[in-house]
Amino acid sequence: AKEGIVVAGGQGQGNALTQLSYPQGLFVDTLGTLYVTDALNHRVMRWTRGEKKQGTVIVGGNGFGAGPNQFYYPVGLSYCGSVLRHITSDFNLYNSILGCFLYDAETQSSNNVRMFVNEKLSSFGLNLNNSIFVVTDNENKMRAAFKDKCKKLIKKRGCEKIQNLFGNVKRIVTHVRRSHQQMKLKQKLELYSDTRFNGAFYMLNVFRNVYDDIGGILNDNYMNYLIGVDKYILEELCGFLKRFDQAIDELSEQEKPNMHKVLPIRQLLLNHCNLKSDECLELQELKIFLGERIKTAWILQDQHYMCTLLHPLLKNFDIAPNERAKAFDLVKKELLARVSSSHTIANASSGNINTTTTTTTTNTTTSLASNDLLSFCFDRPQQKIISNSTPLNELYDYMTLDVQINECDDILSFWKANVKSFPTLSAIVCDLFAIPASNTIIERLFSLSKITVSDRRTSLAPDKLNKLLFLQKNMPVLKRKYEQNLKISTEQSKRRLSTIDLQPVPFVDNHSNLTSPSATKETKIIDDRDCDMNITENTDNNDEPCNIWSDF
Repeated sequence: AKEGIVVAGGQGQGNALTQLSYPQGLFVDTLGTLYVTDALNHRVMRWTRGEKKQGTVIVGGNGFGAGPNQFYYPVGLSYCGSVLRHITSDFNLYNSILGCFLYDAETQSSNNVRMFVNEKLSSFGLNLNNSIFVVTDNENKMRAAFKDKCKKLIKKRGCEKIQNLFGNVKRIVTHVRRSHQQMKLKQKLELYSDTRFNGAFYMLNVFRNVYDDIGGILNDNYMNYLIGVDKYILEELCGFLKRFDQAIDELSEQEKPNMHKVLPIRQLLLNHCNLKSDECLELQELKIFLGERIKTAWILQDQHYMCTLLHPLLKNFDIAPNERAKAFDLVKKELLARVSSSHTIANASSGNINTTTTTTTTNTTTSLASNDLLSFCFDRPQQKIISNSTPLNELYDYMTLDVQINECDDILSFWKANVKSFPTLSAIVCDLFAIPASNTIIERLFSLSKITVSDRRTSLAPDKLNKLLFLQKNMPVLKRKYEQNLKISTEQSKRRLSTIDLQPVPFVDNHSNLTSPSATKETKIIDDRDCDMNITENTDNNDEPCNIWSDF
């Protein structure tokens, strides 16, 4: 385009709804709504799609200051998403959305971030302590704010030749989507999204599927970009990146524990980056780059080692034999730290902890063929080893346990069934397996907020939006946790409603507000009881509301 179109402001500097004064931050949502931070007017303006006359003040506009309806030279908007992830004593995993809060502190210093998060957590009766793990993608800032353990999933970048191919595909896809020519293709093209870990794979893979047809809808300028895309290299690249896509899906799982998958999948990807003689030069360069990038940017924490060893099908570290000793030592150290008996601790330091005997029993079970990525990391059958009676016999008995579980089984079910045999190890599992492998759940929360603010909900206040997100994400969790109590409440409500239907309906005069006093009183009592039973577990008369987050 030779010239642009004015979509906001353009009427000189001022504070009218058609003017801006030193605009700073700019954001366009998926609906085309434009948000601008108007710094010198101390406000945030919004222009909906198609609106060219004037904007709307959504926040601020009341002079500069520290009041709840004021700004002081705003330069942008920041939001903080919070999720609570917890494993109960019954070995059930819960993900609870606390909210997507507008960050209203003056600066994003470590002290302000910590105070902001503490304030939001305290509203739920929660607080941080040394046993809490903070998982985020803003690693340096969060380490400074919480001085706690933060986990991070790396973002991958390619080498020069692959980047050129990627750039050509991206230009073609963007052009076709904007020119509305994709209806002539058999599959809808995927735009690249840098906020999705596997956005590059999705775009390239769909483009590969329509490669033979896309030339018929391109003009001469974009045909030059298509010529720069080698189909053979594209197919090789998509086949290589498919394993990374599978890995990202595994590490983005939020309904089941996935912390134990990090180490074996990381090693599996490193093995996947090994060079092969029949590969093209461009793919070999990418493999070298990604292999080095994984080693330097994807740093394993102690919790990754421990969680891998605490999975029965990964405990022997066949996928990464050199890491087994470190993982065993870490679990042993944690086990000793949790032992409360002084006698057990004294025996642990006596040096009689390494005596084992080997039996002739061997596990001959052959695993079935599977397409699951983690099945490539599972251990091979091992000889059964039985340990002598030692202070660490719980750990040794677990290591020699002949486990027969399916790769798709819930790992928490295994530890729930063996909690009596391995009480201390089970307690460690409850603490560590609650840690997510990535912060994908927060990214999905931000995506849901964009979907919630539709073209008919452009005036939603931040508090109301947060309440809607809270209900949408947490209602299934609450129903699952209090399912039995909800069934009782529903049955009792039906019985009371059936009793009310049998009572005569009072006559109401249209010219007056008179109703039956007894009927009104009875209705109010019934409504109050319904509310109490939907919120609390107790059915007795108690004026104090039950905090549903206290169990977490």
